[in-house]
This record gives sequence, structure tokens and C-alpha cells, in this order.
Amino acid sequence: MKKCIGILFTLAVIVVAGCSPSRLFVEHDYSYEGHFKNYESFNFLECEFVDSTLLCSDIQDAIRHQMEARGYRVSNRSPNLLISYNIFRSDLRFRGYQQPVIKDWVVREDDDATYKRIDYNLDEGTLMISLIDAESYQVIWKGYASKMMRNQNFKNNYFKGIVRSIFDQYPLMATAR
Repeated sequence: MKKCIGILFTLAVIVVAGCSPSRLFVEHDYSYEGHFKNYESFNFLECEFVDSTLLCSDIQDAIRHQMEARGYRVSNRSPNLLISYNIFRSDLRFRGYQQPVIKDWVVREDDDATYKRIDYNLDEGTLMISLIDAESYQVIWKGYASKMMRNQNFKNNYFKGIVRSIFDQYPLMATAR
């Protein structure tokens, strides 16, 4: 009987945790036009948050940390990638794609790979990070986290964990030349 109660309690905790409205939703998609094997450097496009330069520096520091951990280097002269990011201030309908795992696709570069369109309803406060091929100005990877603004406790390094969750979807390392 104790074993049965223990199992039921565990299941109840899992169900309640799974239904939690504050759980961060993280997803990504990428372009089959990306030359992921050729990228080694990056820089940021200008921050567009008019009301908070602190917000810009927190997010940029977190992104810079994730890119450098993957072997990319910041370059003021001819970076391969440009990084753009935005926090959407209202709910957002967004079209994403179900695709092969990016790491597997980069190895094979399968031109016949397919994708399935997925429409998302993302919450106010969605952080979207875009990696843009600096030569073609085409977005080659996009990662996004929704429901992050449900936690209004903006302590130091608040965005560090969110950006890391987004970049966990980007397992690629820079090309060493």
C-alpha cells in the first residue's frame, strides 16, 4: 500500500510540474541554405531596445558567452555571422519547422531533406535570437524562448540561463581554419 501511495504521489508531482504555466518553451529552426561548416566569427547587429541598454548588454553578454563556448570569435572586421535578437512585447503567431536534427543535417547536407511547417502561438516576452549569414544576409538559424516573462524576477544573469536554453538547440562548433 505504501508503494502504491508513493507511486501515485510521484505521478501527481510529474503531472503538476508538466502543467506549470511558467515552464519555458524553447525551440529552433534553421535554413538549408546555411553554410554551417564555414562559420568561425560573429558580431552583433545594433541593439533595438530603446528603453534599456542594460537589457542589451545582459543579452549580448549571454549570447557572446555561448558563441565563444562553441569556438566562435567576435570580429569587428568581416564576421561570418551577424547576430540579431529581439524580445516581442506582445503575443506572437510564429511559423517554425520540424526538421532533421541540425547536427545530423550538417554532416550529410542532404538537399532532399524535408521539413514540416508548425505554427506556434508564442507568449508576450518571447526572446528570439537569429544567426544571419553576413555575406547573403539570410537568416540561417533562429532560436526562441517563450514564457520567459512570466518570471518577473530579473536578477543578475537572468537572461544567461534563457540564452543557454536557446543555444542548447545549436550544438555546432566553429570551424577552425
